[in-house]
Amino acid sequence: MLRALIFAFVFVLPLYWVWIFEMILNLKLPLLINSIFGLLSLYIFLFIPSSYKFKFGFFVGLFWFYWVGFSFVYFGFTYLVPLISILVACIYMLIFAIALWFSNPFYRLLGLLCLSFIHPFGFDWMKIDSFFAYSYFGVSKTDLFLLALSVIICTLSYQASKKAKLIYYPLVCFFLFSALYISPPSPTLTLNQIDIVHTNFSQDLKWQRDNALKNTMFQIALIRSSLQEGNKLVILPETAFPFVLERSAYFQILKDLSLQGTLVVGAMREKEDRLYNSTYIFQNGQVSIFDKVILAPFGEKIPLPDFLAKPLERIFLGDGAPRFSASKEFGTFLYQGFRIKSVICYEGTSQKTYEDAPPYLVVISNNAWFPYTIEPALQKNLMQYYAKLYQTMILHSSNGSPSFVIFP
Repeated sequence: MLRALIFAFVFVLPLYWVWIFEMILNLKLPLLINSIFGLLSLYIFLFIPSSYKFKFGFFVGLFWFYWVGFSFVYFGFTYLVPLISILVACIYMLIFAIALWFSNPFYRLLGLLCLSFIHPFGFDWMKIDSFFAYSYFGVSKTDLFLLALSVIICTLSYQASKKAKLIYYPLVCFFLFSALYISPPSPTLTLNQIDIVHTNFSQDLKWQRDNALKNTMFQIALIRSSLQEGNKLVILPETAFPFVLERSAYFQILKDLSLQGTLVVGAMREKEDRLYNSTYIFQNGQVSIFDKVILAPFGEKIPLPDFLAKPLERIFLGDGAPRFSASKEFGTFLYQGFRIKSVICYEGTSQKTYEDAPPYLVVISNNAWFPYTIEPALQKNLMQYYAKLYQTMILHSSNGSPSFVIFP
């Protein structure tokens, strides 16, 4: 049991180093460290004894996704948090047990490549290739194959003859060299006059009427101050204004302020009796509204058939609680001649968002659902992964975790 736990923790170390360096210490993660840890993770996956497969998979699921049920605290179901963590860990226990069923490392290599395509309930955050988001190596499936093959050959070469090693080691060097990441030219969009706002409003307070009013006034003042400082693009987090913005007096205030610069803010929208989690783009006194396309599993939708989802919604949300609807397409806006795609939180970590390889992406998030957890680090790691894979520059504004810019 203890060995399986240690192997699991070392396996997910690339993710925890992002959390420690990037999110807690606010330092740049040394690429060499994560390059080594990524290769070590592959070694563990490819060569861990099969007898550990269930325990290893359980602990990997626990270390990676222990935070998933934390949002239930804000719905009055705190006692469910540990049960949900264990349930999620059991799901990944079964997934890893199948992938590690055979001891042969070449069979496991096939399992490794398949793992990124397994999305329980549509939740696609388990991407082992993202371990190399902060590394000297690429993050494509080809790169992952070459890196895993290098680990297999290097490990097997210890038992090979001296003549065989003369062939194995050059092969390993060739595969590693082939997987090296070549940085693209720097994006032409500069960060001058762009203000990416970070706020830290707690989830249990930001939706209360008095706090919402106070926080809204604070953010209006923040926008005014930012525009006075000469910024031409101001980006606020998801649900920065936690109400239907069009129905409030702040809607016109923001339109007036947008005569001085472009404003990107998160709020809710209601249309045809449907509620949407939306991004409002205020430019030159005009407004564009982009509704969320990909709803977060269980957070905004229950990814089960209606006969199961509706009773669960009534239990956890109540009969009168609002349900979010999804839009059909993403939105883009122009800023100084650059076309920027706009998405919300979970969308910034979804493959679907990047299918058209957007050169520039604005992501707004509210990570206050998961305070003091690894969740914001996993989000940033996945954004770095997709930025690297699709050559996308990402501007991310967040509540409850640091805001940041990611370059390809």
